[in-house]
Amino acid sequence: MAAFESLFPHILESEGVVFENDPVDTAGATKFGLITDDLKTYYHDQTKTWQDVKNLTQDEAFKIYKKLYWDAFKADEIKNDSLAHFIVDGAINQGKGTITKYIQQVCGITEDGIFGSGTLAAVNAHNPKELFEGLKQKRLDKYHRIVEKNPSQQRFIKGWINRLNSISYKD
Repeated sequence: MAAFESLFPHILESEGVVFENDPVDTAGATKFGLITDDLKTYYHDQTKTWQDVKNLTQDEAFKIYKKLYWDAFKADEIKNDSLAHFIVDGAINQGKGTITKYIQQVCGITEDGIFGSGTLAAVNAHNPKELFEGLKQKRLDKYHRIVEKNPSQQRFIKGWINRLNSISYKD
């Protein structure tokens, strides 16, 4: 079974560790890849602002990612480590609902965007390499759709694809 501690360094490498507020980045202000909405959700506090993102510590980022992403996908219970890492990384990068729908599509189960016990069972019953590769293709396709819809995002595609290729499937 996978452990979040082994994924966190990859998240920091992919997302960066400094505060950024790039006006072209549609996510808004980020630090450790987390945005204001993540803090609002984690702390149950709608008053969180970009200033709270700027003041975020690495320890806080670890806890937020663990709860909002790792635990949300019950990743401790996913049998294949690389698949667990890839699913959580995809959720961080493209959104939990999007990745859940991709999983449900590849597994051939009802697509509701909710990662519950049925989706977890489907993940563990499906051929893990086939699911990994199916998710990889869906993520890649989404990057191209983003750029097609909004050409200003072209400057990010190389990094997105590097991120996509940074987790390899392992049995």
